[in-house]
Order: sequence, then C-alpha cells, then structure tokens
Amino acid sequence: MRLFGVPETFKEDIRSEVIRICSETYPEAKNKYSDVVDTVHRLGRRGDNTKPCGIIMQFTSRVIRDALWKTAKKSQFLKDNNLRFVEDLTALDRERRKSLWPKVREARAAGKTAYYIGARAFIEGAEITS
Repeated sequence: MRLFGVPETFKEDIRSEVIRICSETYPEAKNKYSDVVDTVHRLGRRGDNTKPCGIIMQFTSRVIRDALWKTAKKSQFLKDNNLRFVEDLTALDRERRKSLWPKVREARAAGKTAYYIGARAFIEGAEITS
C-alpha cells in the first residue's frame, strides 16, 4: 500500500509517523500496528518535487491491512490532513487502468457508477474491457 501527503522532515522517523496515521485511521488495531507494519520507506529522492514523496509500506497481516484500506476510503482524519492511501499496483496493472480510464471517465460524466477494483474496471456493476 502507498501513502501520499505526509510532509517530509529532515530527520524523520517515517515508520512511527505511518503507525500514528494508521492508528488514527483505523484505531481498532492501534496496539497491533507496531507488529504488523513491516517495512516503510519513501519513494523517490528528497527535494526532487514540490510535493512530498510518497511512502510505500508492507504489512505482515493481510486482515489488518484490508481493514485499514476499507476504513481509509471514508476516513475524515485523512481528508482533514490531505492524506490518502492507494493500492500499490504493478506496472502492468497501472497500464491496464490507464487504458480503461477514458471509458470510466465517460461513464462518470454520464452519471453512472464507475470504479476500479485492482486493475479491473466496472460500470454499473458490469466489468468492462478495453
């Protein structure tokens, strides 16, 4: 999973910051994050962009990761702090989503429900293909 919007600091303890954000987003697992958040690091090089570099994280528990992901979609804490979690997709999945985006955008503009699940796109519950 990736996390975007966390400001960069000179001597940051990014793992502790990620655990704090996860605890605010999904407090039911607050005492478990120190064990289930495995690796955490920034993506890219410091100072290359005007926006802070994203963070990639790995979990040892799929159950807690999925619960955090589900809760994050509607989290007021994340909205208030301009933070967002995103799936870490493979390059092939990102290409597939990119190729399906025009159809998804067109459906949304027409007032239809259109969304992605991983690399798959759906309009009104029916999967679409390129």
